[in-house]
Amino acid sequence: MVLDPATLTVAFVLLSAVLGTLLIFSWTLNRRLNAMAWWGSAFWLIGIGIGTANLGKGPPSYPVLLLANAAGILAYGALYVGCRIFNDRRGLIIPLGLGVAIWAAAFPFIYDSQGYRLILACILTGSYSGLAAWELWRHAVQPLASQRVAVVLLSGLAVFNLLRGLLGISLTSVPWIDSFGRRWSSEMALFLVVIGPTLAFMFLSMAKERLKFEYKQAALVDDLTGIPNRRAFLQAASRLLDRLHDRPASCLLFDLDNFKAINDRHGHAAGDRILGVFARTLSDNLPKGTFGRLGGEEFAAILPMGEKDAARLAENIRHAFAEAGRAALATNEEVTVSIGCATVSRSMTEDLLRRADRALYRAKESGRNIVVMA
Repeated sequence: MVLDPATLTVAFVLLSAVLGTLLIFSWTLNRRLNAMAWWGSAFWLIGIGIGTANLGKGPPSYPVLLLANAAGILAYGALYVGCRIFNDRRGLIIPLGLGVAIWAAAFPFIYDSQGYRLILACILTGSYSGLAAWELWRHAVQPLASQRVAVVLLSGLAVFNLLRGLLGISLTSVPWIDSFGRRWSSEMALFLVVIGPTLAFMFLSMAKERLKFEYKQAALVDDLTGIPNRRAFLQAASRLLDRLHDRPASCLLFDLDNFKAINDRHGHAAGDRILGVFARTLSDNLPKGTFGRLGGEEFAAILPMGEKDAARLAENIRHAFAEAGRAALATNEEVTVSIGCATVSRSMTEDLLRRADRALYRAKESGRNIVVMA
Protein backbone atom coordinates (compact mmCIF):
# COMPACT_ATOMS: atom_id res chain seq x y z
CA MET A 1 0.00 0.00 0.00
CA VAL A 2 1.36 3.39 -1.02
CA LEU A 3 0.57 6.29 1.29
CA ASP A 4 0.54 9.68 -0.39
CA PRO A 5 2.34 12.26 1.84
CA ALA A 6 0.22 15.16 0.59
CA THR A 7 -3.03 13.34 1.33
CA LEU A 8 -1.84 12.31 4.78
CA THR A 9 -0.73 15.89 5.44
CA VAL A 10 -4.18 17.24 4.60
CA ALA A 11 -5.74 14.51 6.76
CA PHE A 12 -3.49 15.35 9.68
CA VAL A 13 -4.10 19.10 9.42
CA LEU A 14 -7.88 18.59 9.30
CA LEU A 15 -7.74 16.06 12.13
CA SER A 16 -5.67 18.45 14.29
CA ALA A 17 -8.17 21.23 13.65
CA VAL A 18 -11.09 18.99 14.63
CA LEU A 19 -9.35 17.72 17.77
CA GLY A 20 -8.25 21.21 18.76
CA THR A 21 -11.77 22.55 18.29
CA LEU A 22 -13.21 19.65 20.31
CA LEU A 23 -10.85 20.31 23.22
CA ILE A 24 -11.52 24.05 23.17
CA PHE A 25 -15.28 23.41 22.97
CA SER A 26 -14.98 21.15 26.02
CA TRP A 27 -13.27 24.02 27.81
CA THR A 28 -16.13 26.40 26.96
CA LEU A 29 -18.53 23.98 28.66
CA ASN A 30 -16.51 24.11 31.88
CA ARG A 31 -14.22 27.12 32.18
CA ARG A 32 -12.54 25.72 35.29
CA LEU A 33 -10.63 23.25 33.10
CA ASN A 34 -8.32 25.81 31.49
CA ALA A 35 -5.88 23.07 30.50
CA MET A 36 -8.34 22.00 27.79
CA ALA A 37 -7.97 25.37 26.06
CA TRP A 38 -4.17 25.03 26.07
CA TRP A 39 -4.27 21.48 24.75
CA GLY A 40 -6.77 22.51 22.06
CA SER A 41 -4.49 25.38 21.07
CA ALA A 42 -1.57 22.92 20.86
CA PHE A 43 -3.44 20.80 18.29
CA TRP A 44 -4.28 23.87 16.23
CA LEU A 45 -0.67 25.09 16.33
CA ILE A 46 0.81 21.76 15.26
CA GLY A 47 -1.69 21.55 12.41
CA ILE A 48 -0.88 25.08 11.29
CA GLY A 49 2.87 24.48 11.51
CA ILE A 50 2.88 21.22 9.55
CA GLY A 51 0.36 22.48 7.01
CA THR A 52 2.32 25.69 6.38
CA ALA A 53 5.61 23.83 5.88
CA ASN A 54 4.34 21.00 3.69
CA LEU A 55 1.32 22.10 1.67
CA GLY A 56 3.00 24.85 -0.34
CA LYS A 57 4.42 24.50 -3.83
CA GLY A 58 8.13 23.76 -3.89
CA PRO A 59 10.59 23.81 -0.99
CA PRO A 60 9.58 26.11 1.88
CA SER A 61 11.29 29.48 2.06
CA TYR A 62 13.33 30.85 4.96
CA PRO A 63 10.37 32.64 6.64
CA VAL A 64 8.10 29.63 6.17
CA LEU A 65 10.59 27.22 7.75
CA LEU A 66 11.22 29.62 10.61
CA LEU A 67 7.56 30.27 11.41
CA ALA A 68 6.22 26.78 10.69
CA ASN A 69 8.73 25.09 12.99
CA ALA A 70 8.20 27.82 15.59
CA ALA A 71 4.47 27.02 15.54
CA GLY A 72 5.22 23.31 16.01
CA ILE A 73 7.57 23.97 18.92
CA LEU A 74 5.05 26.38 20.43
CA ALA A 75 2.45 23.59 20.17
CA TYR A 76 4.61 21.31 22.32
CA GLY A 77 5.14 24.20 24.74
CA ALA A 78 1.37 24.69 25.01
CA LEU A 79 1.04 20.94 25.61
CA TYR A 80 3.43 21.20 28.58
CA VAL A 81 1.82 24.36 29.94
CA GLY A 82 -1.58 22.67 29.75
CA CYS A 83 -0.24 19.85 31.92
CA ARG A 84 1.05 22.38 34.47
CA ILE A 85 -2.33 24.13 34.56
CA PHE A 86 -4.12 20.79 34.93
CA ASN A 87 -2.02 20.20 38.07
CA ASP A 88 -2.83 23.72 39.38
CA ARG A 89 0.78 24.84 38.99
CA ARG A 90 2.04 28.27 38.00
CA GLY A 91 4.96 29.47 35.90
CA LEU A 92 3.60 29.50 32.36
CA ILE A 93 5.17 32.25 30.25
CA ILE A 94 8.83 31.21 30.42
CA PRO A 95 8.21 27.49 29.67
CA LEU A 96 5.89 28.44 26.80
CA GLY A 97 8.21 30.86 25.04
CA LEU A 98 11.63 29.39 25.83
CA GLY A 99 11.61 26.80 23.06
CA VAL A 100 10.52 29.29 20.40
CA ALA A 101 13.15 31.78 21.60
CA ILE A 102 15.90 29.14 21.28
CA TRP A 103 14.68 28.15 17.82
CA ALA A 104 14.50 31.76 16.57
CA ALA A 105 17.97 32.56 17.92
CA ALA A 106 19.58 29.47 16.40
CA PHE A 107 17.72 29.39 13.07
CA PRO A 108 19.93 31.86 11.12
CA PHE A 109 22.95 29.66 11.87
CA ILE A 110 21.34 26.30 11.00
CA TYR A 111 19.06 27.27 8.11
CA ASP A 112 21.32 25.72 5.48
CA SER A 113 21.56 22.36 7.31
CA GLN A 114 18.50 20.12 7.42
CA GLY A 115 20.31 17.82 9.86
CA TYR A 116 20.96 20.58 12.38
CA ARG A 117 17.39 21.87 12.04
CA LEU A 118 16.09 18.37 12.69
CA ILE A 119 18.32 17.90 15.73
CA LEU A 120 17.34 21.19 17.38
CA ALA A 121 13.61 20.83 16.65
CA CYS A 122 13.59 17.26 18.01
CA ILE A 123 15.52 18.23 21.13
CA LEU A 124 13.03 21.00 21.88
CA THR A 125 9.88 18.97 21.13
CA GLY A 126 11.26 15.89 22.88
CA SER A 127 12.13 17.96 25.94
CA TYR A 128 8.65 19.48 26.08
CA SER A 129 7.05 16.02 25.74
CA GLY A 130 9.27 14.62 28.49
CA LEU A 131 8.52 17.56 30.77
CA ALA A 132 4.78 17.14 30.15
CA ALA A 133 5.01 13.45 31.07
CA TRP A 134 7.02 14.29 34.21
CA GLU A 135 4.53 16.98 35.16
CA LEU A 136 1.54 14.63 34.97
CA TRP A 137 3.38 11.86 36.81
CA ARG A 138 5.25 13.77 39.51
CA HIS A 139 2.77 16.55 40.33
CA ALA A 140 -0.58 14.80 39.87
CA VAL A 141 -3.25 16.35 42.08
CA GLN A 142 -5.41 13.20 42.05
CA PRO A 143 -4.65 9.60 41.08
CA LEU A 144 -6.40 9.47 37.68
CA ALA A 145 -6.18 6.33 35.54
CA SER A 146 -6.27 8.23 32.24
CA GLN A 147 -3.51 10.52 33.49
CA ARG A 148 -1.19 7.53 33.87
CA VAL A 149 -1.95 6.51 30.28
CA ALA A 150 -1.21 10.08 29.14
CA VAL A 151 2.16 9.86 30.91
CA VAL A 152 3.00 6.74 28.88
CA LEU A 153 1.93 8.41 25.62
CA LEU A 154 3.87 11.60 26.30
CA SER A 155 6.93 9.60 27.36
CA GLY A 156 6.71 7.64 24.12
CA LEU A 157 6.39 10.89 22.17
CA ALA A 158 9.47 12.25 23.93
CA VAL A 159 11.50 9.14 23.10
CA PHE A 160 10.29 9.23 19.49
CA ASN A 161 11.33 12.85 19.01
CA LEU A 162 14.73 12.39 20.63
CA LEU A 163 15.46 9.25 18.59
CA ARG A 164 14.34 11.05 15.46
CA GLY A 165 16.84 13.78 16.29
CA LEU A 166 19.62 11.20 16.14
CA LEU A 167 18.84 10.75 12.44
CA GLY A 168 20.08 14.29 11.94
CA ILE A 169 23.51 13.03 12.95
CA SER A 170 23.62 9.72 11.11
CA LEU A 171 21.13 7.78 9.00
CA THR A 172 20.67 4.05 9.53
CA SER A 173 20.39 2.86 5.89
CA VAL A 174 17.02 1.33 6.85
CA PRO A 175 14.53 3.08 4.52
CA TRP A 176 11.48 3.13 6.81
CA ILE A 177 13.56 4.42 9.75
CA ASP A 178 15.44 7.00 7.68
CA SER A 179 12.10 8.31 6.40
CA PHE A 180 11.54 9.84 9.85
CA GLY A 181 14.70 11.89 9.38
CA ARG A 182 13.33 13.68 6.34
CA ARG A 183 11.51 16.98 6.65
CA TRP A 184 8.19 15.21 6.06
CA SER A 185 7.20 11.70 5.06
CA SER A 186 4.21 9.38 4.86
CA GLU A 187 5.49 7.44 7.87
CA MET A 188 5.79 10.60 9.94
CA ALA A 189 2.28 11.74 8.96
CA LEU A 190 0.82 8.31 9.74
CA PHE A 191 2.47 8.27 13.17
CA LEU A 192 1.00 11.67 14.05
CA VAL A 193 -2.43 10.71 12.68
CA VAL A 194 -2.45 7.78 15.12
CA ILE A 195 -0.99 9.40 18.25
CA GLY A 196 -2.87 12.72 17.93
CA PRO A 197 -6.42 11.39 18.49
CA THR A 198 -5.18 8.98 21.16
CA LEU A 199 -3.60 11.81 23.14
CA ALA A 200 -6.65 14.05 22.69
CA PHE A 201 -8.90 11.23 23.94
CA MET A 202 -6.73 10.84 27.04
CA PHE A 203 -6.93 14.58 27.73
CA LEU A 204 -10.73 14.44 27.49
CA SER A 205 -10.77 11.39 29.78
CA MET A 206 -8.54 13.20 32.29
CA ALA A 207 -10.95 16.14 32.35
CA LYS A 208 -13.92 13.81 32.84
CA GLU A 209 -12.15 11.96 35.66
CA ARG A 210 -11.15 15.24 37.31
CA LEU A 211 -14.75 16.49 37.33
CA LYS A 212 -16.04 13.17 38.63
CA PHE A 213 -13.44 13.22 41.40
CA GLU A 214 -14.30 16.80 42.36
CA TYR A 215 -18.05 16.07 42.45
CA LYS A 216 -17.39 13.04 44.63
CA GLN A 217 -15.21 15.09 46.97
CA ALA A 218 -17.81 17.83 47.14
CA ALA A 219 -20.38 15.25 48.24
CA LEU A 220 -18.09 14.08 51.07
CA VAL A 221 -16.54 17.33 52.33
CA ASP A 222 -18.17 19.91 54.57
CA ASP A 223 -18.19 23.21 52.66
CA LEU A 224 -17.65 25.44 55.69
CA THR A 225 -14.86 23.62 57.53
CA GLY A 226 -13.21 21.60 54.76
CA ILE A 227 -13.27 18.37 56.78
CA PRO A 228 -15.34 15.23 56.04
CA ASN A 229 -19.08 15.68 56.37
CA ARG A 230 -21.46 13.31 58.16
CA ARG A 231 -21.75 10.94 55.21
CA ALA A 232 -17.99 10.66 54.70
CA PHE A 233 -17.35 10.26 58.42
CA LEU A 234 -19.86 7.43 58.79
CA GLN A 235 -18.40 5.61 55.77
CA ALA A 236 -14.84 5.91 57.11
CA ALA A 237 -15.92 4.90 60.62
CA SER A 238 -17.66 1.76 59.34
CA ARG A 239 -14.55 0.73 57.38
CA LEU A 240 -12.34 1.29 60.44
CA LEU A 241 -14.57 -0.77 62.73
CA ASP A 242 -14.69 -3.60 60.20
CA ARG A 243 -10.89 -3.75 60.22
CA LEU A 244 -10.57 -3.70 64.02
CA HIS A 245 -12.61 -6.88 64.70
CA ASP A 246 -12.21 -7.58 68.48
CA ARG A 247 -9.89 -4.69 69.20
CA PRO A 248 -11.33 -1.68 71.07
CA ALA A 249 -12.51 1.47 69.33
CA SER A 250 -13.30 4.80 70.93
CA CYS A 251 -15.80 7.41 69.79
CA LEU A 252 -15.33 11.06 70.72
CA LEU A 253 -18.42 13.22 70.30
CA PHE A 254 -17.86 17.00 70.44
CA ASP A 255 -20.36 19.80 70.94
CA LEU A 256 -19.23 23.44 71.02
CA ASP A 257 -20.52 25.11 74.18
CA ASN A 258 -22.93 28.06 73.97
CA PHE A 259 -22.48 28.28 70.21
CA LYS A 260 -25.81 30.08 69.67
CA ALA A 261 -24.71 32.75 72.13
CA ILE A 262 -21.49 33.28 70.14
CA ASN A 263 -23.54 33.77 66.97
CA ASP A 264 -25.90 36.18 68.76
CA ARG A 265 -23.15 38.31 70.32
CA HIS A 266 -20.51 38.28 67.57
CA GLY A 267 -22.43 37.47 64.41
CA HIS A 268 -22.61 34.42 62.19
CA ALA A 269 -19.26 35.20 60.57
CA ALA A 270 -17.59 34.80 63.96
CA GLY A 271 -19.51 31.57 64.52
CA ASP A 272 -18.31 30.23 61.19
CA ARG A 273 -14.76 31.21 62.13
CA ILE A 274 -15.03 29.27 65.40
CA LEU A 275 -16.27 26.20 63.53
CA GLY A 276 -13.25 26.47 61.25
CA VAL A 277 -10.94 26.80 64.26
CA PHE A 278 -12.34 23.65 65.82
CA ALA A 279 -12.02 21.77 62.52
CA ARG A 280 -8.34 22.78 62.36
CA THR A 281 -7.91 21.68 65.97
CA LEU A 282 -9.22 18.23 65.07
CA SER A 283 -6.97 18.10 62.00
CA ASP A 284 -3.93 18.97 64.11
CA ASN A 285 -4.65 16.33 66.76
CA LEU A 286 -6.33 13.41 64.97
CA PRO A 287 -5.31 11.12 62.11
CA LYS A 288 -6.78 11.96 58.73
CA GLY A 289 -10.06 10.19 57.96
CA THR A 290 -11.03 9.52 61.56
CA PHE A 291 -13.22 12.58 62.22
CA GLY A 292 -15.90 14.73 60.64
CA ARG A 293 -18.63 17.28 61.15
CA LEU A 294 -22.02 15.74 61.90
CA GLY A 295 -23.90 19.01 61.52
CA GLY A 296 -24.28 22.36 63.24
CA GLU A 297 -21.73 22.61 66.05
CA GLU A 298 -21.44 18.85 66.53
CA PHE A 299 -18.35 16.86 65.47
CA ALA A 300 -17.27 13.26 65.99
CA ALA A 301 -14.24 10.98 65.75
CA ILE A 302 -13.80 7.20 65.91
CA LEU A 303 -10.31 5.99 66.73
CA PRO A 304 -8.59 2.61 67.17
CA MET A 305 -7.61 3.09 70.80
CA GLY A 306 -8.60 2.25 74.34
CA GLU A 307 -10.43 4.31 76.94
CA LYS A 308 -7.40 5.90 78.65
CA ASP A 309 -5.77 6.99 75.39
CA ALA A 310 -9.08 8.36 74.11
CA ALA A 311 -9.65 10.35 77.32
CA ARG A 312 -6.13 11.79 77.15
CA LEU A 313 -6.58 12.78 73.51
CA ALA A 314 -9.96 14.36 74.24
CA GLU A 315 -8.41 16.50 76.98
CA ASN A 316 -5.67 17.64 74.62
CA ILE A 317 -8.27 18.70 72.06
CA ARG A 318 -10.34 20.50 74.70
CA HIS A 319 -7.36 22.56 75.90
CA ALA A 320 -6.08 23.29 72.38
CA PHE A 321 -9.49 24.53 71.24
CA ALA A 322 -9.94 26.75 74.30
CA GLU A 323 -6.74 28.61 73.42
CA ALA A 324 -7.35 28.76 69.67
CA GLY A 325 -11.00 29.80 70.08
CA ARG A 326 -10.19 32.67 72.42
CA ALA A 327 -7.55 33.93 69.99
CA ALA A 328 -9.99 33.71 67.06
CA LEU A 329 -12.59 35.88 68.83
CA ALA A 330 -9.90 38.31 70.02
CA THR A 331 -11.75 38.72 73.35
CA ASN A 332 -11.44 37.37 76.85
CA GLU A 333 -14.60 35.33 76.31
CA GLU A 334 -14.11 31.60 76.74
CA VAL A 335 -14.75 29.32 73.79
CA THR A 336 -15.07 25.72 74.94
CA VAL A 337 -16.19 22.28 73.89
CA SER A 338 -17.88 19.43 75.75
CA ILE A 339 -16.79 15.91 74.86
CA GLY A 340 -18.46 12.55 75.37
CA CYS A 341 -16.31 9.42 75.01
CA ALA A 342 -17.29 5.78 74.56
CA THR A 343 -15.02 2.76 74.13
CA VAL A 344 -16.35 -0.61 72.93
CA SER A 345 -15.03 -3.74 71.25
CA ARG A 346 -16.91 -5.21 68.27
CA SER A 347 -19.46 -2.43 67.92
CA MET A 348 -21.37 -0.76 65.10
CA THR A 349 -20.91 2.91 64.36
CA GLU A 350 -24.43 3.81 65.42
CA ASP A 351 -24.00 2.04 68.77
CA LEU A 352 -20.74 3.85 69.50
CA LEU A 353 -22.32 7.20 68.62
CA ARG A 354 -25.31 6.51 70.90
CA ARG A 355 -23.01 5.67 73.83
CA ALA A 356 -20.87 8.75 73.22
CA ASP A 357 -24.01 10.88 72.91
CA ARG A 358 -25.18 9.80 76.35
CA ALA A 359 -21.76 10.71 77.77
CA LEU A 360 -21.92 14.07 75.98
CA TYR A 361 -25.34 14.76 77.50
CA ARG A 362 -23.85 14.17 80.97
CA ALA A 363 -20.99 16.52 80.13
CA LYS A 364 -23.47 19.25 79.20
CA GLU A 365 -25.50 18.62 82.36
CA SER A 366 -22.34 18.74 84.50
CA GLY A 367 -21.41 22.28 83.51
CA ARG A 368 -19.84 21.91 80.02
CA ASN A 369 -16.17 22.19 79.02
CA ILE A 370 -15.36 18.73 80.36
CA VAL A 371 -14.71 15.22 79.09
CA VAL A 372 -17.09 12.49 80.27
CA MET A 373 -16.52 8.79 79.66
CA ALA A 374 -19.50 6.50 78.97
